[in-house]
Amino acid sequence: MDSFTEQLVIRKNNSKHIMKLIIYLLLIFTVPAVLMLMGLNGIGTHYFVIVAVCAFLFAVYGSYYLVTGMYVEYEYAVTNSNLTIDRITAKRSRKRIISVDVKKLNTLRTLKNAELDNKSFKKIFKASVTENGSDVYAAEMHLDKFGGDCLLLFSPDEKTLNTMKPYLRTNVKAELLKAGVFKSGSSQQKKSNAESGSSSDKPKNNK
Repeated sequence: MDSFTEQLVIRKNNSKHIMKLIIYLLLIFTVPAVLMLMGLNGIGTHYFVIVAVCAFLFAVYGSYYLVTGMYVEYEYAVTNSNLTIDRITAKRSRKRIISVDVKKLNTLRTLKNAELDNKSFKKIFKASVTENGSDVYAAEMHLDKFGGDCLLLFSPDEKTLNTMKPYLRTNVKAELLKAGVFKSGSSQQKKSNAESGSSSDKPKNNK
């Protein structure tokens, strides 16, 4: 029987994202502002004012597109051993970030325990809620498509990790078990077993 799970996470914008947005907005409004000043001050022709108005309208639409584009979601889908991650921008466009067999993951650790210093990667896939929060996991893998070692940063929840668990390499699974990542899942299973055991001990009503 196939195993399947989906998870949707929303990226939290940081100061870097906001600063980039401000720079883009300043740039797109600079052009109509300059054209308007030139037209009003007699520099160039009077057509500059008309062009400036048109450029301003385009700038307004462009700013709306940029601002709404700050809303980014990542969709994780795990089907058996295959993990796919899509980036959804402003609910209007979808782009596949990565599709990989989790059996290829050499390591899967929380970012704070990933030991990434002095390591170089051919490709880094970013699909996490934050850039360096406690919910970020780092997965290292070798992908021939990119000619070497690659890194995936994402924020899987317990359900996603448990769906991936049966297909992970033994050493990867052992590291996660040691780190207590699957602890809550095993506890829940023990609780379920205990409840089923206690229910079987209940006396049956004889009619």
